Formats: sequence, C-alpha cells, structure tokens
Amino acid sequence: PPPPPFFLLIRRPPRPTRVTSSAASDVYTTPPPPSGRKVAVIGAGPAGLAVAELLAEMGHASTVFEYWPEPGGVLVYGIPNFKMRKQIVDDYIAHLEALGIEFRCNTYVGKDITVDEMLDGEYDAVFLGTGAGVGNELGIEGEDLEGVHRATDYLVRGNLLPHQLPEHLQEPLPQPTKVAVIGGGDTSMDCVRTAVRMGAETVTCVYRRTEAEMLGRGEERINAREEGVQFEMLTAPLRILGDENGKATGVECIRMRLGEPDDSGRRRPVPIEGSEFVIEADTIPIAIGYGADPVVPETTSGLSTSWGALIEIDDGGRTSRRGVFAGGDNVNGADLVVTALADGRVAAEAIAAYLDTLD
Repeated sequence: PPPPPFFLLIRRPPRPTRVTSSAASDVYTTPPPPSGRKVAVIGAGPAGLAVAELLAEMGHASTVFEYWPEPGGVLVYGIPNFKMRKQIVDDYIAHLEALGIEFRCNTYVGKDITVDEMLDGEYDAVFLGTGAGVGNELGIEGEDLEGVHRATDYLVRGNLLPHQLPEHLQEPLPQPTKVAVIGGGDTSMDCVRTAVRMGAETVTCVYRRTEAEMLGRGEERINAREEGVQFEMLTAPLRILGDENGKATGVECIRMRLGEPDDSGRRRPVPIEGSEFVIEADTIPIAIGYGADPVVPETTSGLSTSWGALIEIDDGGRTSRRGVFAGGDNVNGADLVVTALADGRVAAEAIAAYLDTLD
C-alpha cells in the first residue's frame, strides 16, 4: 500500500532507493555514511522534521529539541485528534528515529539551553523551527478568571492524554456547560468542535465581523454548524464576568457594525452604542491568533527579527547569524503546514551547503 497522506506531503523524490514496504522504519534504505557533521533542530514541528529528515538523507546527524513531551509540533499539539489520525505522526517519527535522528523533548530552548551554547558545543549549525505558538490576548477585564483559556492550552487538554502534556497542563478540563469561544479562524473552530465533543450544553462562537470577513476555511464552519455550534457575528467582548470565587460566568459583549476597511483590507468593526448584552459561559477559550515565541531570539546573539519576534531570513532560510537557519511559522507568522514543510526543504539544502564550507 502507499504511504500515509502526511508522508506524501513531506517528501520530495528521495536520494536513497525507495522500497515498497509500508512500515514507517522501512520507507527508505540505509542513508549514506555519516558526514561527521551535526545539526541542532529547534522545534519538532513540520519545518523541523522536514529539515532533520532531508539532512539525514545526506548523511548529516541531527538532534531535534522540542518543548512538548512528544515530537510532532502542531501536528500533535495543534490539530485536534478528530481532524487527523495521530498514528500518522507516530509512524513518521518512528521512520525518522530509524534514520538515526535523535529527539530531546521537554526542552525549552532559550531557557534550558541556548543556541549560543549549542554552536559553542557539539553542533555545526542550528535550524530554528519553533513555530508561532504564543496565543494573543484580548487585554480585557476578567481574562485571568478560572475557566478562561488560551486556545492551545484548551485544545491540548481537551484532546490529548495527560502523559503527553507538560505537568502544568495535565489536570483534565472541568466538564463544560456553556462555552463561548472568542475568535473566528480555524483554531476557534477547533475549539468549538472540541467543546461539543466534551459534552457542552451550548457552544457559541463570538466574532466581531461577519462571516464574509472570517479568515478560516468555510468547511470548518459548516462542520461546526452541523454539530450544533451557534455563531454570534458582529459581536465583540468587552469584559469577562466572574463570581465571588473567581470563576468565569459569562462574557459581556457589544454589537458591532462594519465601517471602512482597515490595514488588512477587511471592513473595520465599529461598536454600536447601547447594544451591550451578556453571553453566559463557564468556559471561554481565547482564539484570536498567534505570535512567535520571543525567547529564542532574545537569547541568541546576532539574530535579527522583525515585528512580533519573527525571525528574518534570506531566500535560503539563512538568518543574520552565521550557521543559524530558520523557517516555518516563526518566520512567516501562523501559516499552513505545507508552507512550513516547504521552508524546511529549502533550509535543509542551505544547511547542507553551509556544512560543506566547513570542510
């Protein structure tokens, strides 16, 4: 049988001879002899995994450092189980391990170890593929109440087993009754559909524009509606309400109308005075976009970034720091898996060329 769909996404025509076995560890024959060079890959998401695999095919050793307890990045800790069979990722990781790639999970690069320390030590080059996993905040009253969650924390606790999570996220989510998800992209659809599967009585998506301005896929909204999710369009949160015990009880909102287009090209939402109302909710995931983690740039000397801690690169994935390369969402902002995979391929070629100059 052919390889799983994810394998088709990540692979180009391989250098070694392809074999017909469907076992993940037997997809390719033995890689070429070791080059003696070693690369640190930061982030075990799509970009980092692509880099590690292609370098292994060239005979270069890689160690992949990952914050989460298991490798896979957004494939495990972003995409819910009901949208992607995680066995696909497990099989792929087994294949990479068979190629000799080492994984070091539960490691926060920039805190537990820095890029500077890696380059001063055993590594000849570093690839930064840390993604864009820092959830944006609303900046309104009540955001710190119990029952208010950042989208990723909510999704991983609602879809994964405790042993797959860091210790501070291992406590199961309380059974929700009324859920209000703030935001209108694909992540917000993941949140509302997770809430449905957790048995919530009502699930509402709160979005400040109309559906025509939503950035996510229409198919996701169709699925959500089929599962009973309600939508409050042209609605913006003003503050999150709580009880005397510090638990969220609802979201005070205001109706909006669309004004002139803003910098994104979409019409700007304008509050309608006197239209305030309350949506009752005990569980409130915030899904209003993601940014890059600033810790790695802040702890890496000579690394140039642009707005929002996004790393600046050239067409080959080279950063301003010699021997350091980057690609994926920590360069582009939150984007597609296939875009990160493509970035990884490009960077792997540039890393290989750089390693050749060290001979």
